[in-house]
Amino acid sequence: MSMFFFIYTIAILCVCLSTASISLSAFVVSHRIKYLPQTTFFIAYFIELASIFAGEWAVQNIGKINYDNYYAIDNPAFRIIIGAIVLVCFWLIVFDIIDEKSPWAVAVPATVLVISQALILILMPYGPLRQWLFYGMRQVSLIGCLVYGLVKCKCSEDDVFHKRMLKRKRQILLLIVLIVLIVVEDTVVILVAPIPSGDNDFAGVFLSSRSVSENLMMCCIAATVIHQTVKDLALRFNEPPEIVNDAERDSNLLNHIENRLPRYAAEHSLSKREREILAFAMEGKTNREIATELFLAEGTVKTHLHNIMKKCETPNREELRKDFWAS
Repeated sequence: MSMFFFIYTIAILCVCLSTASISLSAFVVSHRIKYLPQTTFFIAYFIELASIFAGEWAVQNIGKINYDNYYAIDNPAFRIIIGAIVLVCFWLIVFDIIDEKSPWAVAVPATVLVISQALILILMPYGPLRQWLFYGMRQVSLIGCLVYGLVKCKCSEDDVFHKRMLKRKRQILLLIVLIVLIVVEDTVVILVAPIPSGDNDFAGVFLSSRSVSENLMMCCIAATVIHQTVKDLALRFNEPPEIVNDAERDSNLLNHIENRLPRYAAEHSLSKREREILAFAMEGKTNREIATELFLAEGTVKTHLHNIMKKCETPNREELRKDFWAS
């Protein structure tokens, strides 16, 4: 194994552990369930990559890579289970963004993935096509997840939800590009390129089991998770953030309100108008300012706020803000 791949793999493993640690810390601080799938995602990916790394290291010392082991799916049950965990966590991360709560939405694709990979291993003869299809099912699951999210976004009539999704347009497009690159890389490496010979720079590396494009996608997800998690931790969870006139902090505040609002409103059965008024209230606007923004009578705003506090079981506006930011 070349020094490049050794350092490269260690770096990717460090990214996985660092992101998992940050996500777990955020869960400990905030007690928000959304951080658990993130943590599990990077731990599972770390375990899978470490197992590939260990296999390469063992082959380097006790044998050599050839046709008999290059296209093998070592420990198939482990590969299927760890792959399913990674993809289920990915689906849960996306579902948190699109406010999908149905357990069947995760259970069905996970079951399909496990069964399809098991059938590929059982029914197909050993060789590159078998391995390509086995790993290709992951990309099918990833694409299915993104398509599901896009369809739900298109069918939704919620303006707040559409605005949130629009802000993630670049991230979704980047994920689609990276998934296509993974498919292209797997096709070239597994189906087209020859097995690395002993005098090749890639000798001692299971390129058919690795995926640089997949590693890149994981790093992009890690960067997004770290960025968002640090922003979440920047705003205190046990008390509402202070409203200041700093433009960047106000922008962060609005983003956090938009992220929390759909789930909080759904949990307390708030109407569309109540959601709009709650958002302005969390910004620190007065009843008169909210009335001006929405072209309503000030008394109407006051009535809506009373109904919101009643549904959220909070006695006053200050407690409502605390309850919202602690959610």
